[in-house]
Amino acid sequence: MNFLSRVVLAGLLLSGLAQADELMLSYGGGPQQSTSQNNRTYGLDYSFFRFERTERQHILIGVSLTQMTTDAPNDKSVFAFSVYPQVNLYLRKRRWGHPFVFARALGPGYINNNRLGARQQAHHFSFLTQVGAGVYLNWNKKSDAVLMLSFKHFSNNNLFRTNKGFDFPFVLNFGIKF
Repeated sequence: MNFLSRVVLAGLLLSGLAQADELMLSYGGGPQQSTSQNNRTYGLDYSFFRFERTERQHILIGVSLTQMTTDAPNDKSVFAFSVYPQVNLYLRKRRWGHPFVFARALGPGYINNNRLGARQQAHHFSFLTQVGAGVYLNWNKKSDAVLMLSFKHFSNNNLFRTNKGFDFPFVLNFGIKF
Protein backbone atom coordinates (compact mmCIF):
# COMPACT_ATOMS: atom_id res chain seq x y z
CA MET A 1 0.00 0.00 0.00
CA ASN A 2 1.55 3.32 -1.07
CA PHE A 3 1.67 6.48 1.06
CA LEU A 4 -1.32 8.18 -0.57
CA SER A 5 -3.49 5.08 -0.09
CA ARG A 6 -2.58 5.01 3.61
CA VAL A 7 -3.40 8.70 4.05
CA VAL A 8 -6.80 8.30 2.32
CA LEU A 9 -7.57 5.20 4.42
CA ALA A 10 -6.63 7.03 7.65
CA GLY A 11 -8.88 9.95 6.70
CA LEU A 12 -11.80 7.63 6.00
CA LEU A 13 -11.29 5.81 9.31
CA LEU A 14 -11.12 9.10 11.22
CA SER A 15 -14.28 10.31 9.51
CA GLY A 16 -16.16 7.35 11.01
CA LEU A 17 -15.56 8.72 14.53
CA ALA A 18 -18.20 11.42 14.11
CA GLN A 19 -21.41 11.77 12.15
CA ALA A 20 -21.17 13.19 8.62
CA ASP A 21 -21.76 16.93 8.56
CA GLU A 22 -21.03 18.49 5.15
CA LEU A 23 -20.18 17.22 1.68
CA MET A 24 -19.12 19.76 -0.97
CA LEU A 25 -17.87 19.92 -4.54
CA SER A 26 -15.50 22.72 -5.53
CA TYR A 27 -14.43 24.31 -8.79
CA GLY A 28 -12.41 27.44 -9.51
CA GLY A 29 -9.18 29.02 -10.59
CA GLY A 30 -7.66 32.13 -12.02
CA PRO A 31 -4.28 33.76 -12.67
CA GLN A 32 -1.26 32.61 -10.68
CA GLN A 33 0.50 35.53 -9.00
CA SER A 34 3.94 36.45 -10.47
CA THR A 35 3.56 34.21 -13.54
CA SER A 36 1.70 34.18 -16.85
CA GLN A 37 -0.07 30.90 -16.06
CA ASN A 38 -3.71 30.33 -15.15
CA ASN A 39 -4.59 27.61 -12.65
CA ARG A 40 -7.78 25.55 -12.27
CA THR A 41 -8.97 23.39 -9.40
CA TYR A 42 -11.78 21.01 -8.63
CA GLY A 43 -12.32 18.75 -5.67
CA LEU A 44 -14.36 17.14 -2.96
CA ASP A 45 -14.49 18.31 0.68
CA TYR A 46 -16.01 16.31 3.53
CA SER A 47 -16.38 17.90 6.98
CA PHE A 48 -16.93 15.07 9.44
CA PHE A 49 -16.73 16.86 12.79
CA ARG A 50 -18.32 20.07 14.08
CA PHE A 51 -17.75 21.75 17.45
CA GLU A 52 -20.17 24.57 18.25
CA ARG A 53 -18.04 26.82 20.43
CA THR A 54 -20.84 29.42 20.49
CA GLU A 55 -23.94 30.01 18.38
CA ARG A 56 -21.86 32.33 16.19
CA GLN A 57 -18.59 30.34 16.05
CA HIS A 58 -18.19 26.76 14.86
CA ILE A 59 -15.02 24.73 14.34
CA LEU A 60 -15.09 22.00 11.69
CA ILE A 61 -12.60 19.24 10.88
CA GLY A 62 -12.57 17.63 7.46
CA VAL A 63 -10.69 16.12 4.56
CA SER A 64 -10.15 17.58 1.10
CA LEU A 65 -9.27 15.89 -2.19
CA THR A 66 -8.11 18.48 -4.72
CA GLN A 67 -7.05 18.26 -8.36
CA MET A 68 -5.02 21.25 -9.58
CA THR A 69 -4.20 21.98 -13.23
CA THR A 70 -2.52 24.79 -15.15
CA ASP A 71 -2.25 26.04 -18.73
CA ALA A 72 1.57 26.24 -18.41
CA PRO A 73 3.52 24.09 -20.92
CA ASN A 74 4.95 21.69 -18.30
CA ASP A 75 4.03 20.16 -14.92
CA LYS A 76 0.34 20.56 -15.71
CA SER A 77 -1.29 18.67 -12.83
CA VAL A 78 -1.08 18.13 -9.06
CA PHE A 79 -3.32 16.06 -6.78
CA ALA A 80 -3.60 16.93 -3.06
CA PHE A 81 -5.04 15.22 0.00
CA SER A 82 -5.44 17.50 3.03
CA VAL A 83 -6.92 17.39 6.53
CA TYR A 84 -8.27 20.78 7.54
CA PRO A 85 -9.48 22.69 10.55
CA GLN A 86 -12.07 25.33 9.60
CA VAL A 87 -13.51 28.19 11.66
CA ASN A 88 -16.94 29.55 10.69
CA LEU A 89 -18.03 32.93 12.07
CA TYR A 90 -21.75 33.50 11.57
CA LEU A 91 -23.54 36.73 10.78
CA ARG A 92 -27.16 37.37 11.72
CA LYS A 93 -29.51 34.58 10.59
CA ARG A 94 -31.94 35.55 7.83
CA ARG A 95 -35.25 34.03 6.69
CA TRP A 96 -33.55 32.59 3.59
CA GLY A 97 -30.39 31.29 5.27
CA HIS A 98 -27.40 31.84 7.53
CA PRO A 99 -24.40 33.79 6.09
CA PHE A 100 -20.87 33.26 7.43
CA VAL A 101 -17.18 33.92 6.81
CA PHE A 102 -14.68 31.10 7.15
CA ALA A 103 -10.99 30.25 7.29
CA ARG A 104 -9.22 26.94 6.76
CA ALA A 105 -5.66 27.38 7.90
CA LEU A 106 -2.64 25.12 8.26
CA GLY A 107 -4.41 22.02 6.97
CA PRO A 108 -1.53 19.55 6.52
CA GLY A 109 -1.50 17.59 3.32
CA TYR A 110 0.26 15.58 0.66
CA ILE A 111 0.78 16.76 -2.93
CA ASN A 112 1.77 14.11 -5.48
CA ASN A 113 3.85 16.54 -7.57
CA ASN A 114 5.77 19.47 -6.11
CA ARG A 115 5.57 21.48 -9.36
CA LEU A 116 2.60 23.18 -10.99
CA GLY A 117 3.73 25.01 -14.12
CA ALA A 118 6.33 27.62 -13.10
CA ARG A 119 5.61 27.16 -9.36
CA GLN A 120 7.56 24.73 -7.17
CA GLN A 121 7.37 23.42 -3.60
CA ALA A 122 10.44 21.88 -1.92
CA HIS A 123 8.70 18.62 -0.91
CA HIS A 124 5.42 16.75 -1.21
CA PHE A 125 4.29 18.11 2.19
CA SER A 126 2.00 21.12 1.89
CA PHE A 127 -0.55 23.14 3.85
CA LEU A 128 -4.02 24.04 2.60
CA THR A 129 -5.22 27.57 3.35
CA GLN A 130 -8.63 28.77 2.24
CA VAL A 131 -10.57 31.91 3.22
CA GLY A 132 -13.94 33.17 2.06
CA ALA A 133 -17.62 33.71 2.69
CA GLY A 134 -20.61 31.43 2.44
CA VAL A 135 -24.21 30.81 3.28
CA TYR A 136 -26.28 27.90 4.53
CA LEU A 137 -29.46 28.16 2.44
CA ASN A 138 -32.70 26.91 3.99
CA TRP A 139 -33.54 23.84 1.93
CA ASN A 140 -35.57 21.53 4.15
CA LYS A 141 -35.93 20.68 7.85
CA LYS A 142 -33.18 18.02 7.85
CA SER A 143 -30.48 19.67 5.74
CA ASP A 144 -29.21 22.93 4.26
CA ALA A 145 -27.59 23.66 0.94
CA VAL A 146 -24.13 25.22 1.34
CA LEU A 147 -22.64 27.78 -1.05
CA MET A 148 -19.15 29.29 -0.53
CA LEU A 149 -16.86 31.62 -2.51
CA SER A 150 -13.19 31.67 -1.52
CA PHE A 151 -9.47 32.03 -2.22
CA LYS A 152 -7.50 28.74 -1.98
CA HIS A 153 -3.72 28.38 -1.53
CA PHE A 154 -1.28 25.49 -1.13
CA SER A 155 2.25 26.08 0.22
CA ASN A 156 4.70 24.77 2.80
CA ASN A 157 4.48 28.00 4.88
CA ASN A 158 8.24 28.54 4.47
CA LEU A 159 9.13 25.38 6.38
CA PHE A 160 11.41 24.59 3.44
CA ARG A 161 13.54 26.88 1.30
CA THR A 162 11.54 26.47 -1.94
CA ASN A 163 8.01 27.71 -1.34
CA LYS A 164 6.28 29.00 -4.47
CA GLY A 165 2.62 28.47 -3.53
CA PHE A 166 -0.17 27.31 -5.81
CA ASP A 167 -3.00 29.90 -5.87
CA PHE A 168 -6.65 29.72 -6.88
CA PRO A 169 -8.16 33.23 -6.52
CA PHE A 170 -11.81 32.24 -7.12
CA VAL A 171 -13.20 28.94 -5.85
CA LEU A 172 -16.90 28.07 -5.66
CA ASN A 173 -18.01 25.30 -3.29
CA PHE A 174 -21.51 23.85 -3.39
CA GLY A 175 -22.85 21.07 -1.23
CA ILE A 176 -25.15 19.88 1.50
CA LYS A 177 -25.07 20.06 5.30
CA PHE A 178 -26.65 16.98 6.87
